[in-house]
Amino acid sequence: MTPWRWAVLAVTLGLGAASEVTAYAQPQDWVPDLVVGLVFVVCGLLSAPAPIGRTGWLLVATGFAWFAGNLVPLAWYWHRGPLVHLLLTSRRPKRWSRAAIATGYLAAVITPVWQHDLSAVVLATGVVAVARTRAALAFALVLYGGALVRFLVPADDLALPTRYAYHAVLCGIAVALAWAARHPGDDGATDRVVEVAGRGSGSLRDALAEVLGDPGLRLGYWRDGVYEDETGTPLDPAGERAMTRVDHDGEPFALLVHDRAVLSDPAIFAAVAAAIRLTSANAALQAEVRTQVDELAASRRRLLLAADDERRRLELRLHDGPVHSLTRLLAELPPGRAAEQLALTLDDLSDLARGLHPRELDDGLAGALAALTARAAVPVRLTLTTGPLPAEIEAAVYYVCAEALANIAKHAAATSAAVGVAQHDGRVVVEIRDDGVGGADTALGVGLRGLRDRVETFNGRMTVDSPSGHGTRLVAELSLDGRPLAT
Repeated sequence: MTPWRWAVLAVTLGLGAASEVTAYAQPQDWVPDLVVGLVFVVCGLLSAPAPIGRTGWLLVATGFAWFAGNLVPLAWYWHRGPLVHLLLTSRRPKRWSRAAIATGYLAAVITPVWQHDLSAVVLATGVVAVARTRAALAFALVLYGGALVRFLVPADDLALPTRYAYHAVLCGIAVALAWAARHPGDDGATDRVVEVAGRGSGSLRDALAEVLGDPGLRLGYWRDGVYEDETGTPLDPAGERAMTRVDHDGEPFALLVHDRAVLSDPAIFAAVAAAIRLTSANAALQAEVRTQVDELAASRRRLLLAADDERRRLELRLHDGPVHSLTRLLAELPPGRAAEQLALTLDDLSDLARGLHPRELDDGLAGALAALTARAAVPVRLTLTTGPLPAEIEAAVYYVCAEALANIAKHAAATSAAVGVAQHDGRVVVEIRDDGVGGADTALGVGLRGLRDRVETFNGRMTVDSPSGHGTRLVAELSLDGRPLAT
């Protein structure tokens, strides 16, 4: 400790011992009482390296007020004024903290208030309601216990043990508050800010305002030589409000405009500054991850569109080359076995070309789906309630329907099917049903896995419901505006 702190401690020891000897005759009375006052003063002096913050001075004031009660009977409860002040502002200031603190000081100077068990219990309950800390709860519990003992045991048999319990709790509170002031990371404010901000219900400014109990708090970040809030408005002092700067690696980082009371304690400021840096770093990391995800999705979509273009070119080359030549040759061949084989080959080539890229899609989705369902192995009822769509979306819808109908023909043993395509709420919904045997593998085969990848490329989703004996239902939803679909 610095010399002046040793001097304060020496004065405290001398005045405290004198007040105790004046008030008490027996050592078992004045020694524990002296220890309590000294603990508060020592904890206050050690609560911060330099300078001593608000918590430290309040601890010292509590110790001196404790000794004052030995000299002046009316000062018996003076120590509870700064003690309540400590309990109400050491962790989480509230909007009504000033009024509660004023009430604590007023009650401290009016001796009958704390002296009456019922009013003491009410005040202690109010402290817990405002502070909601372990220290406040310990203070309230020892008062509750003392009141209960005095109610159940009117005699003075338990007066000394009750007083010793009160002494022990006060010493524990002093040590805990000093430790929290000297180790600001342990007070939980950082965790509370990050937790509140992580709920997604508001900005970091909202989280800080909630934790500190200051609705008018403003938060700005250093940009181009000025501190700006989340709307881009420069921060300026307003009236009696204070401005506190938060640096990062020695450089300007953030600025808080706040009520002067909420960040006066160095412990609270250190925790809030750490929370601002941590939350901001987390937000920057999330933004970077989102950017990478968006870039990956864009790359995936470009690859899909490039593959579709290549399929379209292959279909065109196949149609204008081999299919065209073989069609002319078929027209020149006389009827017979060779002509029949050539006709079958042309059919296979046409199916292959259609699989690469259905030419009907060039005239729109409605015609392509009508041709597709007309070629299906089972009767298909087609319902189409959508207008013109982007070409890549129409291709995805077509391939979903084509693969589902192919699976129905191969595996479902169905007698009928239904295909529905509808557009609403910024999405296209494709539904294919059949009355087959069901029991389809929901893990999806290679074809359906490819379709799911195509659907997800457009921020969509695809599900297959196939209970055994009750047919199969495939539903694909594709986003039209590029945004992920709501769940």
